[in-house]
Amino acid sequence: MLIDIPFKIPQCCSRKRNSYHASDGIRTDPKRLGQFLENQPNLLILGAGAAGLACAVELKNNGFQNVRLVEMSDRIGGRIRTMKFADNYVDLGAQWVHGQQNNVVYEMVGKHNLLESTDGMFLHVDWIRSNGERISRPLAKKLVNILSEIFTKRREELVNREGTYGEYLMEKFNEELSKPCFRHIDHELAAEFLRTFKKMEGGTVDTDMSAAGYGTYSPCPGDCYLNWRDKGFRQFLRVLCNGDEMNLLGELKDCIDLNTRVLRIEWDRLDGSVLVSCENDKSYLADHVIVTVSLGVLKKNAKFFHPNLPQTKRKAINFLGFAHICKIFVEFEEPFWHDNWLGFNAVWRSEDINQTQLEWVPDIYGFYVYAYQPRVLMGWAAGSYTEQIESIDSKVLAQGVMYMLKLFLPQVQIPQPKRVLSTKWSSDPAHLGAYSYPTLLTQNYNTGPEQLAQPVYMFAFERNKATLPWNHMPILVRPIILFAGEATSSNYYSTVHGAVESGIREARRLTGFYQN
Repeated sequence: MLIDIPFKIPQCCSRKRNSYHASDGIRTDPKRLGQFLENQPNLLILGAGAAGLACAVELKNNGFQNVRLVEMSDRIGGRIRTMKFADNYVDLGAQWVHGQQNNVVYEMVGKHNLLESTDGMFLHVDWIRSNGERISRPLAKKLVNILSEIFTKRREELVNREGTYGEYLMEKFNEELSKPCFRHIDHELAAEFLRTFKKMEGGTVDTDMSAAGYGTYSPCPGDCYLNWRDKGFRQFLRVLCNGDEMNLLGELKDCIDLNTRVLRIEWDRLDGSVLVSCENDKSYLADHVIVTVSLGVLKKNAKFFHPNLPQTKRKAINFLGFAHICKIFVEFEEPFWHDNWLGFNAVWRSEDINQTQLEWVPDIYGFYVYAYQPRVLMGWAAGSYTEQIESIDSKVLAQGVMYMLKLFLPQVQIPQPKRVLSTKWSSDPAHLGAYSYPTLLTQNYNTGPEQLAQPVYMFAFERNKATLPWNHMPILVRPIILFAGEATSSNYYSTVHGAVESGIREARRLTGFYQN
C-alpha cells in the first residue's frame, strides 16, 4: 500500500540550506549498527555517478553490507568524465569545483592538493564582436560589473518574482543602462553583450528558467572556478571511493555492475521488496532502491516504475527542466595564440547571426584556452541547436569552428585544427542532457527538487516477525524508493557537490530509519 508523505529531511541530516558535509551527521560504528540490524537489508542504487557513489560509500561507512550499484554505461562517474586528449586530459562534463565554503567536494579533496584556481578565466578573456571588433577592457568590465551586481542581489529580489530569469536580467540591465553614468554605452552593443551572458548562464534563461527558482540556488563562497590541474575531475572519484591509482573504486570495487540497463521497477510487492528487472535476464531483489539516475533518464523512462510513481513525484519529474550544453574541444598542431591569451567570449551581432549559413554556429558563445593543454581551445555551446551539434560530422564541425574563429579573429592566421571533438550528453541514453534547472512550470505548480527528493513510502510487514499470524505482524512505514542526484538539491542543483550531498542525504535517511 502506497502512502505519500510530505517531504521532510530526517533530523539526523538536517542542516542549514540542506548542506551535508563529509564530517557531519552519522558515522555509525558497524558493530553498533548490527545491534539494530537483525537482518542486513539489500540496498540497490541505480546509477554510479557522483550521487550514487557518495550514497554507497556513506552506507558502507554506516555499516550496511549488502550495497550494490547498477550502472547503464560502461564506466562510473556519470556526468564526471575525464578523457585523454592532445597532450593531457580534458573533462567532457563537470570541470570545476564551484566554491570553497559549504562545498562537500572541496572539503573532501582539500587536503590532497588536487585543485588550483583558474584565475578568473571568464573575467579576463577578450570580449569580441562578430565583426572582429574587440570591446575595450574598461567597457567590458563595466558591463560585467552591472551584471555581477544584478547577480549578487538576485536572492533578495527573486523570491516572489514571476516570469523567466532572462526577463529579470533584461529588465534590471536596462534599468542600470538608463542611469546617467551609463548612457554613453551603445545600447545595441549592450544588448549583444547581454545575449552572450545569457548563453553563459545555460541557454534556457529566456525560454523557461524560472526567476524565482533561480534565486534558490546558493553559490558557495570562495573561488568558483577551481580546476583539477592536469588530472581532471576523475581524481575526485578516487577520493570519494577511498581508492588509489591502482584501484579507482576503492571499497566499492566489487559492488558495481556496469553495462546493466534497467527495464522495470516493481515496488508494490506484498512482502515490501522491490524487484528490478534488467536486460539480459538479470534481476535484483532489494529492500530499498535509491534512484540516482539523471533527470533526463527519469523523464524518458517514467514507465520503468510499476505501478506509476505518485502524482507529486511525476509532476516534479515532468516540470523540472533539463538543460542541453555542449563542449567542443579543438586541438591544433601548434598554438596560434600568445602565452597570456585566455580566449574570447563571442558577442554575436544580429546581422551576422542572420547571415550565417551554419545555423548552429551562433550557439557557440566562446572559445577558451584549456588549462594544462597548450594546443587546445574549448568552445561552449548553449541554445536551440545544441543537440544538433552533437550529431554533426567532425569535418562539418571543424568547418563551423574555423568559420567562427576567422569571423571573430580576422587578423589572426589560424591553421586548420588537427582534431575536433564535441560532447554528446544530450544523445547519451545514460544521461539525455546536462543538468537540471527550475522552470516556470515548477513555480506555477509548486513543485521542484524538494518534491523530487521525497521518498516513496509503503506499508510493509516487519519480516523478522514472520512467524506470527499475519494479522498480528507489526507493520512498518518504509521508504522503499529513494531519490538522489543534483536535480533533488534545492540549493545546489546542477553541481557535483549538490549531487554528492544528495547521495549522503539518502544514505543517512536509511541509517536513521533503521536506527529508529
